[in-house]
Parts: sequence; structure tokens; C-alpha cells
Amino acid sequence: MRILILIFLLLFQLGARGQMQNRVLENQIKSVYLSQLTPHEIIQAQPSFDIASQGNWYLTFDDLSLQNRNALYLRVIHCQSDWKSSPLSDIEFLQDFNDIPVRDSQASMGTKVPYRHYQIALPRVKIAGNYVVMVYNRSKRDTLLTQRFCVYNQELTVAGSIRFGRNNALRSSHQNLELRLKYPSNLMINAAEDFKIYVKQNELIVNQLPKLPTGIINPMEQSISFPSYENEQAIAGGNEYRLIDLRSTQQKLSYIDHWEVKESETQLFSMLESPQGNYAYVQRNDSNGAYVIENYENPNNPLYADYVRCTFRFKAPKQNESIYVCGAFNQYQKLPENEMQYNESLGTYEASIQMKQGIYNYRFETKNPSNYLEGNYAQTENTYEIFVYLRKPGKRYDELIGYQKVNSIN
Repeated sequence: MRILILIFLLLFQLGARGQMQNRVLENQIKSVYLSQLTPHEIIQAQPSFDIASQGNWYLTFDDLSLQNRNALYLRVIHCQSDWKSSPLSDIEFLQDFNDIPVRDSQASMGTKVPYRHYQIALPRVKIAGNYVVMVYNRSKRDTLLTQRFCVYNQELTVAGSIRFGRNNALRSSHQNLELRLKYPSNLMINAAEDFKIYVKQNELIVNQLPKLPTGIINPMEQSISFPSYENEQAIAGGNEYRLIDLRSTQQKLSYIDHWEVKESETQLFSMLESPQGNYAYVQRNDSNGAYVIENYENPNNPLYADYVRCTFRFKAPKQNESIYVCGAFNQYQKLPENEMQYNESLGTYEASIQMKQGIYNYRFETKNPSNYLEGNYAQTENTYEIFVYLRKPGKRYDELIGYQKVNSIN
């Protein structure tokens, strides 16, 4: 029995390791994101776009090492709905060649922290689904970064809506997703289980509903509904995100307490924050975890945006678990570089993180969810993205055939 358990654990770990994640594998590579290069663009951790709107998306990142990298390549990987690589060859999902040489970069302008800025156009894809773009140096074994994105082809109608929690215990803290799909007559469906549905809340790239209730097919209306019986579609509401404005090193912007100008970099200190879980809900405008890269004095040229060291400060009694500063800017990863350290004499947590100038949403998190730090409120304004995948008869891959973005207060 023990041997079987060990084998099961090993297989589980191998399966988890096969998932492609957002990763930055070299310390000097910073500010990795996919964007359309528009002014004041809100940057997402995992963007999604229609297959018909391709051609204007770019991978962007900075290299603080200033190395002369003459052998960088960009590669696109097709993935199944679970973010494991698919068996498709490049020619089956790409319109052009893969392994694109990356040779063009620009130097930052007037920054204390110099860097090389890269922006590479994404190649067009032929089929809808999950993709990961990676950049490697000479060999795929020397990967610098990976970044997820989704391309959808709207073949069915996704009708999702958000309500308060269905029972009294969850009504004040959770939001309930009500979901209905309407499919065309030419789509061959044997059962509701043919669909794989992924629900993303804000910029969190984990599935909020790993197990949906059994869908009910109505062949007359060509629709599938997912009635909830035991709160299967209840999602913790969370709270509005905290905000800090790092766009300027010359004037105090929102939630900046003070700054210290040093020769090699500028250090900005946040206002002293406190836990929110024990207080009533307060409505605040936020970007639902996303962020904007921008320099306040030179807003139209990203090369003027400097790297600063932001010290986040949090007043709270010492906790049993480590506290991390999390947002789309670090993929919500709980890593040593964004872990807060407790100052016994001041009774505060602090974390100093190097960040590019911009406006950032963030929150304080522990590895095990804690209601004390941020709280959960049904009134919270959240954005949900619903992804519907289907492996059609005779196909070897999961196709993203339905997508909807819905807001909890609209």
C-alpha cells in the first residue's frame, strides 16, 4: 500500500510539473508582460484576445544585466486546457515559423538603473486555445522567461452572471457564478462533460471553480445550464485591491509616505497599511490586481520609466505564517523576494521590492488564505473571465471556443 501511495505522489508531482506557468528564470530580467503597446495600458497577468484580432500583441521585457545577447529566440508553445503542452507540431498551430530571432532592443533614457528594453511581436496562430511564449538564450535549456496567453474563437455563447452567495452563511462574503452556454446546431456534443470550463477572477491565474456541477443539456434550446446545489459555484469575494503610485521620484503621489534619493536608485516608502478583514467593506476604485507602466513626467515614452525600490509597510501583530506582497506584477507568486520581514521594535512588516515606475494594485497574502489580512465581501467589484474548451471529434487538442468577461456589479 505504501509503495502505491509513493507511486501516486510521484505521478502527481510529474503531472503538476508539466503545467506551463508564468516564470522569470533569470534575476536580471524584469517587467515581463504581453501588451498592445497603447498609452496608459492596463497590464494583465494572462491576457486573452480574439483570434481575429491578432497582429498587434507584443511580448515586452527589460534586461538589467546589459549583456550583449546576440542569440535570443522567441518560441510559442501550444497547450491543452490544463496548460500542459499539446502534441501538435509548430506547423499545425502557427501561420509562420517558430523560434524567431530577437535582436532589436532599446536602451533606457535618463534612468538611474540602466536597462535594455525588448518588445517582440507575437506570431499569428491558426487555432484557438492556450499558448505560452518563451524566450531562450541559444538553447531551450537556457530559458529566460515564459508567459501565458489565450486566443479564443467565439463559436458558442457564454452567458455568465454574478450574484451574492446563495445561502446565509456565504451571502456576505462570497459571489456566486451562474452559468449557461448556448451552442450552435453544427457543434457535436455528446454530454456536458465534453466541455472543460475555466473561471478566472481578476488577475489570479488559477481556476476558481475546479469542479463545476453536472451540466444539464436542453436540446430544444441548444443550451447547457449548470445549476448549483451545494454552493459549487461560490467564490470568495475578496476585497478591493490596495494601490500605490510609483510614477514619480520628484513628487509625492498616491499612497507614498516619503522617498529617499540615492546615487544608484530611489527608494519610495508606502503609507503604513493595516489589516482590512475586521472592518466593514469600503468601496474603492482599483484595476482588479493589474498595473500600468508609466513615468509621470514623461508618460508617452516607456524608456523613461526607471526602476525604483518600493518599501511596503504593514502594521499588524506578528503572524504564524509569512506574509507576501502579491499582484499581477509578480504573478501572485509567494517568493522570497516579495516576502515581508517583521520589525519587532516597530511592530510592522516590511518588504523592499525593485519595481518599474507605474501604478500598481497589490494585496497582502499568506500561503494559506487568511480573512484577517484583506477580508472577503460579496460587494467587492471583481472581473471574471470564463473560458470554455472543447476537444472536437478527431482532434488532438482542446480548442477555446467560448469566452466571456463579466463584472460582478454590472
